[in-house]
Amino acid sequence: MITDIQTSQIIHQHHLFSPLEPRQLEQLLAGAGRISLSAQEHLFHRQDPAKRFYLVLKGNLQLYITSAQGQLKVLEVVRPNHSFAEALIFNQEPFYPVSAQAVQACELISFDAEAYLAILKQSPDACIAVMAAMSMRLHKDIQEIENLSLQNAENRLLMFLLRHSKPSGDNSGMLTLDVPKRTLASRLSIQPETFSRLIKKMNSEGMIEESRGLINIPDLSRLYESIQQLEPAACGRCPMAMKKAALKQAQAASKVSLNTRALADRIPASVS
Repeated sequence: MITDIQTSQIIHQHHLFSPLEPRQLEQLLAGAGRISLSAQEHLFHRQDPAKRFYLVLKGNLQLYITSAQGQLKVLEVVRPNHSFAEALIFNQEPFYPVSAQAVQACELISFDAEAYLAILKQSPDACIAVMAAMSMRLHKDIQEIENLSLQNAENRLLMFLLRHSKPSGDNSGMLTLDVPKRTLASRLSIQPETFSRLIKKMNSEGMIEESRGLINIPDLSRLYESIQQLEPAACGRCPMAMKKAALKQAQAASKVSLNTRALADRIPASVS
């Protein structure tokens, strides 16, 4: 049971729980529990009974499957304030289709799936919120499949850097690798050796400056322009894409302004 106010507030701010009324949230928290995992510890394994879903408070988890050849494939890295396994509530899957393992020490909240489903049946607003969240996740997954199937390894890494970097200047960015490089390489469907080679190559070419998991990108436009055979929209809302879009809008607005001024100059002044 979750009773501390701070954790309850974090839970209530999440999109799965924000539409719930106070009494409904209290009912759900009565069956919730806090879980602590050490690094590399499993939360559950593939084909374990799926009776609960989770919200990450601290740390990162990887959701993965293992191929018949024993190769581990990371499907998703779940970060703080993100939930997972809630989709199983609706398709009535009796078992988890993936394994969940802590990448580093983690804290999670565990929720009873049946209790949440019972609450949703009483709350249309909550149902709509969940549908919207799952629709966004589906769109993201479709885009991810497209990226993994149509792009080469270097483009996938460039896209990751552009999408996850935080602006540190007008045309520069920075990001911290909060998971091991091997995990990130698996998530991007890149062999670890290839991933290391690409990072080393980008370092030597001055495209990035990487040190102990901290990556500085001195020129975002250079990374953006290095992505071959991709439409600008494929880069999502990366800083360079937004900058180019803003410039295009400004140019269009300027053109309209000039045309309007030219038209006004052609209209004779009124005679009193």
